[in-house]
Amino acid sequence: MLSKIIWLKIVIGIALTSILLMATPLKTLLLDGTLLEANAHLNDLMKSPDSFLLSTPTTISGETHEEEESFKTNTLPNDVLDTWFDRSQTQALIVQKKGRIVYERYSPAADDGRNINAMSMTKTIIAILIGVAIDEGFINSEKDSISRYLPEITQRPVDPVTLRDLLRHTSGIKSASKDIRATLKGNPLITPLSDISFDGDRLFRYDNINYHLLSLVLKNIYKKPLNQLITDKIWRPLKLEEASVINTAGYCCMFATARSWLEIGSLFLNSKNKIVSASWLEKMVEDSVIPEWFFVQATGKSVSNTYGYHIYGGLPNSPEVFWIEGMGLQLVMINPQTQTVIVRLGGIPSALNFFSNRYDPSIITPLLTILMTDI
Repeated sequence: MLSKIIWLKIVIGIALTSILLMATPLKTLLLDGTLLEANAHLNDLMKSPDSFLLSTPTTISGETHEEEESFKTNTLPNDVLDTWFDRSQTQALIVQKKGRIVYERYSPAADDGRNINAMSMTKTIIAILIGVAIDEGFINSEKDSISRYLPEITQRPVDPVTLRDLLRHTSGIKSASKDIRATLKGNPLITPLSDISFDGDRLFRYDNINYHLLSLVLKNIYKKPLNQLITDKIWRPLKLEEASVINTAGYCCMFATARSWLEIGSLFLNSKNKIVSASWLEKMVEDSVIPEWFFVQATGKSVSNTYGYHIYGGLPNSPEVFWIEGMGLQLVMINPQTQTVIVRLGGIPSALNFFSNRYDPSIITPLLTILMTDI
């Protein structure tokens, strides 16, 4: 516990130092660096299934796959990737080109990714499930008022908050940190649904409770806990390996193999996938906003990023690339033009680690090169 307190003090100290420097011309650079550092340390506190900040995750039933030789055969020139893996605190890395895995590596403790918290990549699973519910006729449209499915939330009939607003963080919600702490620890919201305020403007404001409410919509519709929904609607149809999730959050904390995340990313390249309509996956990518200010780990900047239904974009000179992102640089990156999917799970080295990749021009340079290479 003492070491965790020390890490928290480090994060607070870095934040206070940066605030003092906000008046300098380096304001944006300092702020982005501070956010990346905070993400690194917060991820360390929440990275494992037995974190003191989390409740015990619940099993998502899956299949046991025999180890295949192709998973251990790297056909890409791997010196650069191996070096980056070692410098970047990566624990699981897979590269797939045109449906074939060409690179795969894990750290000893990763358990193929099951010991790594995918953090906010869980939101993409929730967004996919909303699409499934629309396909199955349980939801009319993402433009439905949330009160239709959560009647405890009362709204004015004019311009109500919709499911789309929750998906894009444009609901104007004003949430409380106590609700985040409660739901991560396996408890329901402390704030009653009837007391949740949506009095903010409808500009983009990233707030985890938006996706928690979406998970409540799904649970109300299907009368099942989140882990069972994921099992029935995604994991079993795709024949994925056993995973786990914190049922009470909806915005965080899935623990799954990197190969399972690879299949999730591959859905966006397969118009004939059997779990959700291709039009919904396209909408998840294209129905995006450009926040005035929103720090993204993969781009390393706070401006010119795009956000769909927890699908990111905004890489300079690579508008075709999009990705799923979670705190700690959990990534599923997709380039439809080169038919490439990259899964990266792990952590972010501290800025105090001068031998890491933190001071490289981009912390994911080798991944970007591979994404853009048509081989």
